[in-house]
Amino acid sequence: MLHRKKDFLLLCLCLTWLMACTPAFSSAPTVPTLDPVEINRIVAQTAEAASTQTAGVIATPLPIETATPIARLTQTPKPTFTKTFSPLDHSPTAFVLPSLTPASSSSRQEYDCRVLDAPPEGTIYNPRVEFKARWRLRNTGRTAWDGIGVDFVYDFGDRFHITAAYDLQETVEIGDTVEFVVDMLAPKDPGVYTTHWALKIGEKKFCKVSLTINVKE
Repeated sequence: MLHRKKDFLLLCLCLTWLMACTPAFSSAPTVPTLDPVEINRIVAQTAEAASTQTAGVIATPLPIETATPIARLTQTPKPTFTKTFSPLDHSPTAFVLPSLTPASSSSRQEYDCRVLDAPPEGTIYNPRVEFKARWRLRNTGRTAWDGIGVDFVYDFGDRFHITAAYDLQETVEIGDTVEFVVDMLAPKDPGVYTTHWALKIGEKKFCKVSLTINVKE
């Protein structure tokens, strides 16, 4: 735009100079004299037109390429596993309980027993009535009860038995059970009586038991 303005002004100055230097002829046509105000107006219009064209070129927006969004890879969450318990059949089920492990031999006594059954305590008897007292014993020691060496005997207390000692019929191994049936005779006098019995081997007594009865007329 400035280059055109300079060219136009240069052209005007050249024309003015030529008009001043050329002799006047009566027959030559009259060249109109350009007013400086008019020249400025023309220059201004030319500059405005050039500015408008430039603005039009600049104002036209260039097409903007729209970026196509790229699909982002999304990580699929891993499935969560939950423990589920299916209901069992409600029909009764037999549970097999583990057998009890016997105590180690080092923690048991050499001769010992467990009373599995005994005559009831405090039973009332009439005077001089015969009856039988039964004890069922299990060998829980570390040694078998020899059928010859082990006896079931009266230990102490009231004497209302008929026989004071009973031999074993056979050897009682560890864990086996034996039953003793003792013949008794209720005392003739009313009262409460207690007798004590035990297994005996040599001078050693173990597995001690007792029985209390009540004698009434």
